[in-house]
Amino acid sequence: MPNWLPDWLPWIRPAGRLIWATVITLVMLAPIVVACLGRPAAAAERLGLRYRGREPVTWAGAMFAAVYVFALFLLGYAVIPHEWITFADGYLQWGRDKFLFKTGTRIPGLGSATWPFSVDAQAVRDIVVVGIYLVFFGLNLALWSLWQKRPVAPGDEAEKPEARPVTTRTSVFGRPVRVRG
Repeated sequence: MPNWLPDWLPWIRPAGRLIWATVITLVMLAPIVVACLGRPAAAAERLGLRYRGREPVTWAGAMFAAVYVFALFLLGYAVIPHEWITFADGYLQWGRDKFLFKTGTRIPGLGSATWPFSVDAQAVRDIVVVGIYLVFFGLNLALWSLWQKRPVAPGDEAEKPEARPVTTRTSVFGRPVRVRG
């Protein structure tokens, strides 16, 4: 895959696949956010079109949406964390031999207090990966919530069943018996 990123900073080209995967993910998220937030009648009016209401979902449309969401899951939960780990291991050289701090190192500003444990760069790399997973999981929850609360066109609401009167009488044993009227 060609790397068309400029070399303004020394880390941009080595992080190329990570940057491209992130950009593609953000571009793919934009239509979903627009679909969740936008009002179809207002958007059609701005474009000079007549809005006839939401068309029912077809099988092909549902399959396309499922593949689209699966591709987003794949990017968010597989490609981006993998590319971060590859970038941190390969370019940044974050392994078990580099330490953020070691056991016995003095804690700055606390006098003679020392760290009771060591933290290496690989642990920091893994914490960043967990952060990536948490961001995408939070984004999933937020988008699912937006999708459930999206505006619907008039007439798209599901028909509610009419409430039937329920009369109750007592059986021979004194228990209530329901009779539909």
